[in-house]
Amino acid sequence: MTLRRARLVVLTVPAAVYFFSYFHRVAPAVVAADLMRAFAISAATLGSLVAIYPYVFVAMALVAGSLADTLGPRWTLALGGATMALGAALFGVAPTFAVAFAGRLLVGLGASVVLIAWLSLAAEWFRPHEFGTVSGFTQAVGNVGALGASSPLALLVDAVGWRHTFVMIGGVTLVLAGAVAALVRDRPEALGLPSVNPERGARPSPGLTRTLAAIPGVVRNARTWPPIVAAGGVYVGLITFMGLWGVPYLVQVHGLGRVEAASVVALAPAGLCIGSPLVGWLSDRWLRRRRLPIAVCTLLFTACWGPLLLPHDLRLSVTALAPFVFLMGLTASAVALVWPCVREVNDPGQVGIAVGFVNVPIFLAFAVVQWLTGVILDAHWTGLVSAGVRLYPAEGYRAVFVLCFAVSAAATLASWLVTETRCRNVWQDAGAVR
Repeated sequence: MTLRRARLVVLTVPAAVYFFSYFHRVAPAVVAADLMRAFAISAATLGSLVAIYPYVFVAMALVAGSLADTLGPRWTLALGGATMALGAALFGVAPTFAVAFAGRLLVGLGASVVLIAWLSLAAEWFRPHEFGTVSGFTQAVGNVGALGASSPLALLVDAVGWRHTFVMIGGVTLVLAGAVAALVRDRPEALGLPSVNPERGARPSPGLTRTLAAIPGVVRNARTWPPIVAAGGVYVGLITFMGLWGVPYLVQVHGLGRVEAASVVALAPAGLCIGSPLVGWLSDRWLRRRRLPIAVCTLLFTACWGPLLLPHDLRLSVTALAPFVFLMGLTASAVALVWPCVREVNDPGQVGIAVGFVNVPIFLAFAVVQWLTGVILDAHWTGLVSAGVRLYPAEGYRAVFVLCFAVSAAATLASWLVTETRCRNVWQDAGAVR
């Protein structure tokens, strides 16, 4: 097998697994009403169900990095995919809320290791100056998954029901986990190919104890934090709209049907699909900069919340709102640069830990905000119910979007503090970059 063909396998097979990892992240927006009806739950409880996914990511972030560095990214990916498949099937057949919660927990557990393992593979199969482009590609794939969790999911749910849908998704994911185990290898040397990054070396596994010992160095590194805060603020706002309350907002405030509302929300992941590989390529190949694209995109993303903050009597029509939803996704693509930014200011020998740590604060914020937005909506609830689903007023959703705007504004400030690495590792060169 040639290096080019092997690289193609490393990109495409894990991509299929990551597709479903991201799919599950945003799917609750489409089935929110179904879940509230099936289990007789409120917005805050639904927010808690959705939040278990990022809470598991927080708990598993450093473990995922450790697994990628010890067990190896290939088997980490395969086991993660199998666990995610089991959780999706359990979620689909859940007779009670507690069982659905357990299924969601398993989905989060499996999904939590997928991206970290994939990025660890990329660190072995691609050169440092290609890492931003690959990182952008991963986010493009993820947001194709988000697109799948919009209108296509809504149509499938309408056709066969949400329960059968998730059971089928579990079966497909299990097949993909087997494909990872059969086709993917941890590094070029495993196929008899020359090393892509000789400076990393064909080193043996460092061992879990030694790997975990690297965590404090990543945490104490002040240059680790600005890109995480910038990316986290953008990501939290985006997922709140795209993955939880965007569809209910358009249905309850603008009067759209579920499929139509999901189609509008799908403009955000469509923008991400375009922007993620583009921002990675621009950063790696044209600008040769990290800070500038992150700062500009974060500022524009924050501005996109403006139309959603307008008073009820001044709100934009869905037609006028749609371009802002697309731009929200397009500018949020700068999140893809958080992994190269963090990787390039930390020990190159501990890639799994460095990129794994990124998930801890980001997904912790994600989990807290999902729950908090549910609390905000319940506080504005006037008692209206339709077909077993609570109806929330426009002012309740506006309060949720005010919170998202504030978080995004904080992200904009942090983006200007990102260390400019010029696309190279500066871990031992703290004084070289200003």
